[in-house]
Amino acid sequence: MNAKTTPISISEPIAVSHPFWSGAFRPMFLFAGLIALVAVVWWVAGMAHGVPTPSLGTPSLWHGHEMIFGFGGAAIGGFLLTAIANWTGRPGVAGGLLMVLAACWLIARLAIGFGEALPPALITIGGLGYFIALIVIAGRELVLGRNYRNLKILGILGLITAFDGMFIASALGLITLEPMVIYQSAILLIVLLIALIGGRIIPAFTRNWLQRERPDAAMPVMFSRFDGLCLAALAISIVIGMVDTDGVIFGVVLLITATLHGFRMVRWRGHLTLRDPLVAMLHFAYFWVPAGLALFGIAHIWPDVIAPRDALHGLTGGAMASMIIAIGGRAALGHTGRELRASPALNAAFGLVWISTVLRLSVGQFPDVYIPVLAAATLCWLGGWLAFLIGYAPILLGPSQKKTRGIPVK
Repeated sequence: MNAKTTPISISEPIAVSHPFWSGAFRPMFLFAGLIALVAVVWWVAGMAHGVPTPSLGTPSLWHGHEMIFGFGGAAIGGFLLTAIANWTGRPGVAGGLLMVLAACWLIARLAIGFGEALPPALITIGGLGYFIALIVIAGRELVLGRNYRNLKILGILGLITAFDGMFIASALGLITLEPMVIYQSAILLIVLLIALIGGRIIPAFTRNWLQRERPDAAMPVMFSRFDGLCLAALAISIVIGMVDTDGVIFGVVLLITATLHGFRMVRWRGHLTLRDPLVAMLHFAYFWVPAGLALFGIAHIWPDVIAPRDALHGLTGGAMASMIIAIGGRAALGHTGRELRASPALNAAFGLVWISTVLRLSVGQFPDVYIPVLAAATLCWLGGWLAFLIGYAPILLGPSQKKTRGIPVK
């Protein structure tokens, strides 16, 4: 993939009834923001106040599923289809085809949400429909655009779909696999996707900004064999995590992988971009990849230091959620013709979710104030996503201001 390709100008080439259906980033990033609020508020209301809560085996498993496959899945679809349009030079997925994809995502949420009342076959089929549709649509666009080099991304999507199916089956008691093992593997697989795509766009955006604002500064190191080693280490970690029952070997591999990704991040010169929050937050979001991997590794070697369930939030609330806000906010601006400048709403959203992650990781360290710290983490999370929706829902729902420029990464 050559990061020096010229950005492709795309507008809204397909006639649609509303701007909302003119690009995949619009509905999918909006859906991600909405489910980030709903899945947490509903689950907390059920845990704290006895409000009836959807259950996929248990309410906690429903909550976990929706935060990974619902929340994360929506953002993956929004970014991937937007990026593919730039990689191929084809018009972005829009109109009826995009409506079908959005409908599949909503059907999946209903199928999982009504899991207690539906036959297991319907839950599984409905729950997997979105990812299957995403694979078909993304594959179609890549093949028609003859962008065969990126077909490997479909393999990662296929594995995420398989993990989704296994998680649903294990939560419903249809197979004997432990749901948490599948859950952690799916999270690591999404982190691998973040590492793969982030490793292209973060140094590319950083280089572009530095060339414009600080041309004498050292430029970030672009994708190289070392980056391939970092990705391979993460892939090996996923495999080991599925077979290492006591977790010690898994923990050691995670720490090694975290170290590699930490060195990788330093090579991108993120400390030079602090004057531009829109670029800097990409680096702050990726920080949670090595930090989250390290904490998860420590949790498997020394569980008394931090519990694995707590440590996972470094990868979910940290790497996943922070990157979704950083990329989603940038896409909403850049692909609707607006100036690439972080608004107060985006800064607030990112900062609150980042702080929420720190607090959530800290709850086990302060047993005497566990509930207040957990409540503070939850409020920061909700406040962050509310700020994102307040600031960016009007942009996602409204018309573009001019022709937009794509992601300059191929």
